[in-house]
Amino acid sequence: RPPRSTLFPYTTLFRSNRESKQRVLLEDYTGWKCVNCPRAAAKAKELISKYNTSLVVMAVHSTSFATPNAMNNNVDFRTEYGEKWAKDFGCNALPTGLINRIKFGSIYTVGDGSWDSEIQNQLNSLEHVMDIHLGRDYREEENNIILSVEAEFLQGITYPTNISVVMVESGIIGVQLNSLSEYGPTPKIDDFEFEHVLRKKGIIDYPLSSESISSGTKIAKNYLLEIDNDIQDISKCSIIVFVSNALTNQIINVNEIHL
Repeated sequence: RPPRSTLFPYTTLFRSNRESKQRVLLEDYTGWKCVNCPRAAAKAKELISKYNTSLVVMAVHSTSFATPNAMNNNVDFRTEYGEKWAKDFGCNALPTGLINRIKFGSIYTVGDGSWDSEIQNQLNSLEHVMDIHLGRDYREEENNIILSVEAEFLQGITYPTNISVVMVESGIIGVQLNSLSEYGPTPKIDDFEFEHVLRKKGIIDYPLSSESISSGTKIAKNYLLEIDNDIQDISKCSIIVFVSNALTNQIINVNEIHL
């Protein structure tokens, strides 16, 4: 569904995140039936502490490992686009991850044991091509958010780009199957805390630019993001925006703004 950005004249909204910085997006493909996924979630939490605002994490609950049933009280964290991404990027055996959607040889996926080194490699080697500046206005009565996005190109590019706007929620308590001894002998955790859960009603792969962009160009737009009815606590949500190369899927930069 295309964003209704034309409904709103562009303005930089309050609480704008305008830091100039290269970041990396880690997509943690996970599911409540995946007994090794708590290990990957713990690794993602550790990496956030290590890299701070240089790393953005999105937990994509997908595949048969995320199919709800009575054991998890029929809680469903799947999204239509999360399922599509899992299929498109070969995220079949969980846990697994994508790092800036970079292809490593013939595959995109990276095991959680290699996340740290690959994130470090990306931060060391990525060219800082563009910045994404964000501001938001949460309109509680309308149950939506107006998001202002300014894409500032620090270098010229010769390829088309797409933009995606999604919401994630943290602090959700639910059921998770488990193989980690640190959670005790039970293979089922009834009070597992899910973080960075990808939610519905995102704006996915919408064209940002369809032609070459010269250095110094700024593309400014507003997007209307409807709030998923399944969200439990809006104060524990954030909006993630990433811009990708439309030809290769590789993410150029990403930013996040908290609500």
